[in-house]
Amino acid sequence: MKNKKYYLVPKIISIFFMLFLFSIKAQAVSNISINLKTPTDQNIINSSELNIDGEIKSILKLKSVYLYIDNENIGQATLSELEFKENTYKTRLKYTKDISSLKNGIHNLRILAIDEQSNKEEKEININIKKNQEKLETDKNIIQNNLVDTTVKMGSIEKALTTVSNEAKLEKVEVSYNGNVITNGEIGVGKSYVIKGYGNSENGVLYQFWVKDLSTNSWTMIRDYGESNSFNYTPTKAGKYLIGIHVKDKYSKENLDDFIYENYTVTVSKAKLEKVEVSYNGNVITNGEIGVGKSYIIKGYGNSANGVLYQFWVKDLSTNSWTMIRDYGEANSMTYTPQKSGKYLIGIHVKDKYSKENLDNFIYENYTVTVSKAKLEKVEVSYNGNVVTNGEIEVGKNYDIKGYGNSANEVLYQFWVKDLSTNSWTMIRDYGETNIFNYTPAKAGKYLIGIHVKDKYSKENLDDFIYENYDVSISKAKLEKVEVSYNGNVVTNGEIGVGKSYVIKGYGNSENGVLYQFWVKDLSTNSWTMIRDYGETNIFNYTPAKAGKYLIGIHVKDKYSKENLDDFIYENYDVSISKAKLEKLEVSYNGNVVTNGEIEVGKNYTIKGYGNSKNGMLYQFWVKDLYTNSWTMIKDYGEENSINWKPTIGGKYLIGIHVKDKYSIDTLDDHIYENYTILSDNARLEKLEVKLDGNLISNNLNVGKTYTIEGSATSKNGMLYQFWVKDLSINSWIMLRDYGESNNITYTPTKSGQYLIGVHVKDKNSKESLDDFKYNQYSIIGYNKTVIVDAGHGGYDSGAVGPTGVKEKDVTLKVALKLGKILENNGVNVIYTRTSDNVSWPSNESQDLAARVAIANSNNTDLYVSIHANSFNGSANGTETYYYSGSAKGKEAAEAVQKELVNAIGLYDRGTKTAGYYVLKNTISPSILVELGFIDNRNEEILLNSDWFQEKCAEAIAKGILSTSFM
Repeated sequence: MKNKKYYLVPKIISIFFMLFLFSIKAQAVSNISINLKTPTDQNIINSSELNIDGEIKSILKLKSVYLYIDNENIGQATLSELEFKENTYKTRLKYTKDISSLKNGIHNLRILAIDEQSNKEEKEININIKKNQEKLETDKNIIQNNLVDTTVKMGSIEKALTTVSNEAKLEKVEVSYNGNVITNGEIGVGKSYVIKGYGNSENGVLYQFWVKDLSTNSWTMIRDYGESNSFNYTPTKAGKYLIGIHVKDKYSKENLDDFIYENYTVTVSKAKLEKVEVSYNGNVITNGEIGVGKSYIIKGYGNSANGVLYQFWVKDLSTNSWTMIRDYGEANSMTYTPQKSGKYLIGIHVKDKYSKENLDNFIYENYTVTVSKAKLEKVEVSYNGNVVTNGEIEVGKNYDIKGYGNSANEVLYQFWVKDLSTNSWTMIRDYGETNIFNYTPAKAGKYLIGIHVKDKYSKENLDDFIYENYDVSISKAKLEKVEVSYNGNVVTNGEIGVGKSYVIKGYGNSENGVLYQFWVKDLSTNSWTMIRDYGETNIFNYTPAKAGKYLIGIHVKDKYSKENLDDFIYENYDVSISKAKLEKLEVSYNGNVVTNGEIEVGKNYTIKGYGNSKNGMLYQFWVKDLYTNSWTMIKDYGEENSINWKPTIGGKYLIGIHVKDKYSIDTLDDHIYENYTILSDNARLEKLEVKLDGNLISNNLNVGKTYTIEGSATSKNGMLYQFWVKDLSINSWIMLRDYGESNNITYTPTKSGQYLIGVHVKDKNSKESLDDFKYNQYSIIGYNKTVIVDAGHGGYDSGAVGPTGVKEKDVTLKVALKLGKILENNGVNVIYTRTSDNVSWPSNESQDLAARVAIANSNNTDLYVSIHANSFNGSANGTETYYYSGSAKGKEAAEAVQKELVNAIGLYDRGTKTAGYYVLKNTISPSILVELGFIDNRNEEILLNSDWFQEKCAEAIAKGILSTSFM
């Protein structure tokens, strides 16, 4: 196979051209294989269009293929599936790209393939873009640019090769395996061969080793020049190759003196899979049935010249999906645990150790995966190791619930309790391998106690169950006695004191331990207070905070009871407290007590109290401005009995002290307020009041009535008062009286409307127009509603008489006069049938009643109200109101008055009734007759004779009248 010398020059050009122009990057072996038809590595492209064509093999379907030039994404390839054979997909790859924008030169082309499970594979080649140049020029440039010694010309190369002096000679090349020379030109992938050259030269020989892949037409120098004439070489890829050696003299400056290339075919043996076994605990499965959760060995038996690689697969036939459970490796077995029941293919792929294929051979076999069911034999509930056989257990005790089950793969236990009173289930422990659970009942009642079981690998809710009935009961605590002690001494007389710390102690017993709860009841308010909730401690420290009568008690219950209590004891105690007493209050200035009630603005006074109490005194200091009617606490409770105070505003004030016992919970035990006038050079108007017959009027005044306007002021030198009225309808002021020392005048309104009534004040020596003033707004109204107020009986007629001699006529007159005044203050014109016990009509009943009706009918009356007290036999009671049948306004007034009376005075409600009484039947206006109560009833007689009760009756009747629609 040695070539002649006249072939050397073109061979050298070809060698260097191929050596320096082409290089290929080896790709990693994976489940995706990319094979390009065009372009090939170092392919020269003269056109402006790049055409990519190839084929991709993959175990799974391809999802996408992306293309990159110089790491820039240029697009996504078009894919078309060619076939699916031997568990491998073949897919056609095509893509065309305009590359006119790329510069001439070497560019990197990268192809990225991604399958449906996002597995990735890349292939990279270099492309040489040579647009618009002749092929001859290209070859020439390549030769010139890539020769190792660029200064050697073609003639020099020829000369060097034909020179005989100091030139190495290569006699032969051998490739051997395990010492045996290969003579048939066939070698195998993955085996280690020795390439050996036999050369000679005068100065010694240098050897360089080469391999050419004829499929890609690319050369690879596998070892550079060296004196060793042999090299170990392991082929990695099947195909046709040239294996060659270059030699040169040790001192030669040439690229080579001689060479030999020989053809070899590199092959890869294919692995063969003989059988696949699935075994459990060393026993081969022969019926095709395996179980969920069990650990099986999948084992393959294969052979190949270079060793076998095994890849393990499972296919779920229900979803038609493959899962690779282990990738290629030399171990021929793996452990597999099925997780889900169903029908499956279990398979193994094999290939030769050095194979680049997806697989050489495979076997798939059908298996059915099943899950066994657990069986529950019995359920036991035990206490302290003793099984409960009577179905009765107790609250608070710790029981063991235990199940006895069996299953092929171990049993999972789940524990349940059902409360039959609420029909509700509670899972007290979820599935687990332990067959026992500690359970403490918390509530008495009827229950189901149960266990669910299932196989360890079951996906079901349960395989089997047992429920059994149990009655849960609870023991009751007993309280023997309750003690209250002070400083270790038990209180035996039922008397304790506010502010002292007592120990309340209970003595109880119960099977599971006793819980104690402490209570106090205030008998004055009938209210209970829990002073400590349930706990195991049987004593509690208690400090009474308020005097009065109390129940002190303890509730007890069993430690595990869900009841409010099992037993209790309450005992009576009187809580008392000493009261503080305030003897006197002093205000002093520079040590001198103020005795005339006058103090001055800006001076510093000492307010001091003198009091006593059993446990010590607390003092609280107050000042009330009588002008604003406002209190100011100038110092809160403390043990100090004096305070310094400087008045800032003149006027009339109350200065006071509150005192209480050190342990008192009350607001105060005692107090003293004293009047003081604070003097200033400027007068201060404390208040402005309008009165009618000595009674204060706060809102409405009536035309024609004479009122007293009165001011109250303070000043150091005496006060002057000036009185004013302003008619707001015309915005005009009228001075009723100029400045004078008298603080009041009389005033009779003559016209209805809205008015301001005011007082100006100034100091007697003041040159100002005024020092202070106050205006109050009043509504002055004319009479537009008239009510006849009739006090029943009178004069000769006493009416009914009570057990102690109280007369009806006296009660009705007092109530009538009070009622009339309230109505007048609310702008009602009131006409009385009588205002005293002296009556103007004759002393007989018919003329009496006729006179009263005549008063009503002659005055254009809006309502007639007759006031009476009832009488029967001494036992009847209550209040009632009458009206004349058919009178709508009479009914409305009667119902309104009756309602307000019952709400105000609280007597039995006898309701509203119709009657044909003379005064109801014969009055033109609506009329009512009110029976306040039974004067012959001893209790109601006392009420009817009391001023406060009469006032309440008058207020209620007035409120009812004024609430009617026609008033």
